[in-house]
Amino acid sequence: MADSSRPVRIVSPYPITYRFKVKSEFEGKSLLDLMTTRFPFHGANVWKVKIKNGHVGVNGEKADARHILSRQDEVYHHNPGVIEPSVPDEVEVLEKNTDYLIVYKPAPLPMHPGGRYNKNSLTTILEEKGFDNLRIVHRLDAVTSGLVLFARNKEFAQKAMVCFSKSKVLKTYYALVSGNPTEKCKTIDTPIRRKTGFVFESELGLKHAKEAITHFEVIKQSQDSAIIKCTPKTGRTHQIRLHLEQWGYPIIDDPIYGVNGDKSSKRAQKAGISLLNAGLEIAELDLKYILENPESFILSSEP
Repeated sequence: MADSSRPVRIVSPYPITYRFKVKSEFEGKSLLDLMTTRFPFHGANVWKVKIKNGHVGVNGEKADARHILSRQDEVYHHNPGVIEPSVPDEVEVLEKNTDYLIVYKPAPLPMHPGGRYNKNSLTTILEEKGFDNLRIVHRLDAVTSGLVLFARNKEFAQKAMVCFSKSKVLKTYYALVSGNPTEKCKTIDTPIRRKTGFVFESELGLKHAKEAITHFEVIKQSQDSAIIKCTPKTGRTHQIRLHLEQWGYPIIDDPIYGVNGDKSSKRAQKAGISLLNAGLEIAELDLKYILENPESFILSSEP
């Protein structure tokens, strides 16, 4: 549940023009077909008006909604007044040197511009703080808070990315889950694959799925919830969230994999969840950072 006392970052509406090439699947289709299929958050009538007003066109020129597209075409969409969702104004640089930057990322906050977010993204906020040309070596979901490591030069970026890809990074997360586990420790190793859109699935026997392993340890229990220490050995998308669901104790406020979660991939994730990346350790690079009192971060978001 959102804390009304948290500082909030709000950016004023601004104009922006998006441009993208036509993919093969839309060759021979109409401009209206493309816009309604790729961007279903607006209905056909809204896109018709935008096309008629010249806010959507082809190759820099106004076009008819029935215009047939080719692979060489570039579609533009001009939004004269983008209103971005607000985000927590809690980004903090925790450690820095010539090689890297360790940052606390609040949630919800995306790593980089995309979709509904442009200026309200972690990389853009860091640029405003004077940290340009940062290299992303790993990612956190927009709805996950905690430690993020950025490289400040190509050499360190390459070394760090190798460590992440070879599972040489010790990552420690904490989650607040629904229910009380009867086991104090548990390892889940069900593979993971994309199900639809931004929703993934994890269970034994899935074809074309990637290996995933997570160790769990119960840290604190209450009447109907528990704080779990999570140590992922692999780094798959939504891994901890999926494996906690597999265990039977999903994150308490997870809108997808939690109790009565929506797996349709049609509803955007708009709020942070009770999952915190609290520790990063890369022995090969002599790098270690642990957040103090991680339980307090988790409990502060308890519904």
